[in-house]
Amino acid sequence: MQKLLFCNLDLLKSPNNNPDLTQKYIAFLNWVDSVCNDPENLIYFISRDQALLDSANDFFNKQNNKNYNFTTREEARSFVMNHRNMNNHFVFISGKEVDFHLAVHSKSLFIVPTWIPVDDKSIYYGVHVDTPAQLEKFIRTLNNQNNWYATLEIETNIVALSLMDGRYKYKAFTSNEQDMMKHFEELLKQGSSRNYYAILLYHFLAGMTNSTFFDDIELFGMIPSSNCSLNHDILSFMTQVRYIKGKRLPKNNMIDPNLIKRVVPKTQAHMLPNQSVRATMGACQEFSTLCINPEFKKKIETLKKQGRFNVCIFDDYMTHGNTFNAVRNLLKYLGVNKIIFVSLGNFSRPFQKKDYIINGDVYKLGYTYQLVQSTQQNLTYNYAAKNEIDELYNIFNS
Repeated sequence: MQKLLFCNLDLLKSPNNNPDLTQKYIAFLNWVDSVCNDPENLIYFISRDQALLDSANDFFNKQNNKNYNFTTREEARSFVMNHRNMNNHFVFISGKEVDFHLAVHSKSLFIVPTWIPVDDKSIYYGVHVDTPAQLEKFIRTLNNQNNWYATLEIETNIVALSLMDGRYKYKAFTSNEQDMMKHFEELLKQGSSRNYYAILLYHFLAGMTNSTFFDDIELFGMIPSSNCSLNHDILSFMTQVRYIKGKRLPKNNMIDPNLIKRVVPKTQAHMLPNQSVRATMGACQEFSTLCINPEFKKKIETLKKQGRFNVCIFDDYMTHGNTFNAVRNLLKYLGVNKIIFVSLGNFSRPFQKKDYIINGDVYKLGYTYQLVQSTQQNLTYNYAAKNEIDELYNIFNS
């Protein structure tokens, strides 16, 4: 997807007497030169100081025959805020807090190059890149991601999306796709293949920011592991998206920052006898272990009154949708307006939609549930997403 890159003018300041920073500065300029000749991206350098912009424009465009673009921060702000419906095309690359706030107000991606001066809030909330090479790969990943592998409208305003095909062992199109998916699974399931963390993060953030579909989401949550813990990497991904969308937790320093709470452990899905059992078991096992985090109760009530109770739930993989079914029914009981279920991988099996009547307090265990309807729904698959995983391999191995 084409991007409009707003870079803070600090990136064009030559460092003094620091070989490492000088090397990164030169590498960044080389990348900017390539962007200026790239129809997929347009780059603008921004500053509040018109005199500094004029000086930089004179130096780079006249003396070096470059084609760099410069604009004031106010001009950039006016353009971005007047075109917020295009925010999926905007990327801010800066260490300034003022640029972070502009990115948040427009729900745009905010990238922090750590080799320039960085304000405290920017370093805390931004997505870090430590080298120009990393930045280039991130932007190429944003350009590369245009498709979700699997989509399903479960019912009105309730959608399931999966970023990738999880069946790499026997359904990968290429060895490159198979290699990437193997390492992603090792990262998510075993915590290994740590070198692939940034790759998966960039691809995930591309999916979450290359569309305005998530802009009205107010609460983000994730499916807890069978042992009640939270997968650290998915929690990190979710937190980064929450920062980008400018959404705060109901309370500071929450013990459990997750909307969904697993109170007692459950049997891991792969320990169950066979796929047919897993496909037909429904949400009963989940209902006996899951509830809505009571620390979100007041926030949920406020959002309901305002008609903004919109939720996004993340998980690593979706097979039959048993956990999503449980969460869907719990949130519907609370009066949710919109739910987006996002899984990173999908095993291309039909979604087993099961509707329950819920009674009781869903902020703790002990509520009751009764199955009233069961149907099977087929997802729609876009195999172009598999080609994008293949291209990720080329991006990060070039």
